[in-house]
Amino acid sequence: MKRITGRVLASLAVLANNAQAVIAMPQREHVQTIVWVMEAVTFVTIAAIFWFVWRISKRAKENRKPRREN
Repeated sequence: MKRITGRVLASLAVLANNAQAVIAMPQREHVQTIVWVMEAVTFVTIAAIFWFVWRISKRAKENRKPRREN
């Protein structure tokens, strides 16, 4: 009898956790959307910083070249 009661309770716990996961899925999708947006913003920010540093170093390199006067 105890084994059957334990199995029934375990089955109910599994079903309850499964129902909780299904209910929580929209919230998970919302959080996943926020994560994707943050990753995209981070990638664009890093790319912009690298481009800005490259541009500044390119200008500095051009300014260091000796200028010939004809």
